[in-house]
Amino acid sequence: MYEIFAFSIVPLVVLVASIGYALVMTYRLWDWRPLLFIAVLVMMSIHQTNEIIVYLDQGVEAALAGFGEYPETAANVLASLGTVLFLRWIRREQALARQFEQRVKERTAELESFTYSVSHDLRTPLRAIDGYSKMLRRGWADELDAEGRQLIDRICSSADRMKQLIDDLLTLSRLGRKDMKRTEVDMGTLASEVLEEIEHTYSDSAPAIEIGDLPPAEGDPSMLKQVYSNLLTNAFKFAQNEERPQVEVGARTKDDATVYYVADNGTGFDMDHADQLFDAFQSVHDNGEFEGTGIGLAIAERIVQRHGGEIWAEGDAGEGATFYFTLCQSTS
Repeated sequence: MYEIFAFSIVPLVVLVASIGYALVMTYRLWDWRPLLFIAVLVMMSIHQTNEIIVYLDQGVEAALAGFGEYPETAANVLASLGTVLFLRWIRREQALARQFEQRVKERTAELESFTYSVSHDLRTPLRAIDGYSKMLRRGWADELDAEGRQLIDRICSSADRMKQLIDDLLTLSRLGRKDMKRTEVDMGTLASEVLEEIEHTYSDSAPAIEIGDLPPAEGDPSMLKQVYSNLLTNAFKFAQNEERPQVEVGARTKDDATVYYVADNGTGFDMDHADQLFDAFQSVHDNGEFEGTGIGLAIAERIVQRHGGEIWAEGDAGEGATFYFTLCQSTS
């Protein structure tokens, strides 16, 4: 009786308790990995139950016949303990992941708040610099020599660029707090509206434009319009010096997902620097060659990510560039 209790009943109780614990943890953690341990424990439990049934029918010797009852019992107990310890480790891992995610959210919120505050506070002194320099240019331009007028022009130009930079920083900081209003968006109409607005700016060097079939998408219309605005502004800017500038807006299907793209035949870029394209204040071109604040693509990336999509670019130096982006598919 002692043998069957020590080698069969005790291990069975431990195994059943471990199965119960594993089932509870599977439900709480919502993780499939404990199911593998549950399957092993169930098989061990069946074996131990069979030993008890044989004991009841044929006695202790028949139930414990065979070699290795001590190692088998130890293996059953260790498997149960190992399962419990592993599940506790998974629970701790998930708790740490949640804590880390919460800290990232808090730091991101602090950074966005700081960016917004700094950008907002810079507006007042910048407005004064811009206003006084323009007053000086209007009222005392005749009293300044050529170098003096050139310096005033530089001040005004730098102030305008700084205002644009602040506006872009504010846009970038607001994206994390702005509520999304998801609806079905006609991407073709959206792209056409953006192109109409940009063409006025580049009226003297507007490229040949080709708009393909753009399937509708689900998202925030104002945010998606900003994505097209930033991508198309880039395309116009980097293609304007070409003899025959061209810009193409289209979409294609890849792995059952719609991939939208904006392509141009402009300056292009070296693919070795592709990872820098979407970093704020980063540029893969000479800063003096093309105007811009270096935040437009970072804004586009943030918007696409908020829509559950991806954005990337392909190109070659002197051969143009193509920017692709996807959006999260509707679950309706």
